[in-house]
Amino acid sequence: MEAKILIPLISGLIGAIIGALSSIITITIQQRSQSKRDKMKLASEMAENDRKFSLELAKEKGNAFSLPPVSVYQHFHYEILTALEKGNIKPEDLKNISKKNRELIEAIKSVQ
Repeated sequence: MEAKILIPLISGLIGAIIGALSSIITITIQQRSQSKRDKMKLASEMAENDRKFSLELAKEKGNAFSLPPVSVYQHFHYEILTALEKGNIKPEDLKNISKKNRELIEAIKSVQ
């Protein structure tokens, strides 16, 4: 083949590949962002329900109580969802998440 035909043909092919790759990369980034937003939304909903349940339980007992901020609940549920996303969640994972949450609660108490 002549260079006059081959060079535009190769250039067109390379341009098409670059265009397709950029579309694939953009879609992948958007999906990851959407997935993260969805996970945060689900963690927020779970945290809200968990905190409401904790509040009701504390009221039933009738003792003085104080609940941690919603952010503590949200952190816990976000970490649980992240562990579930990775697959096969183990007891050690739950222990680590609970430990992180206790540290977060202690940090908040020390500031107040």
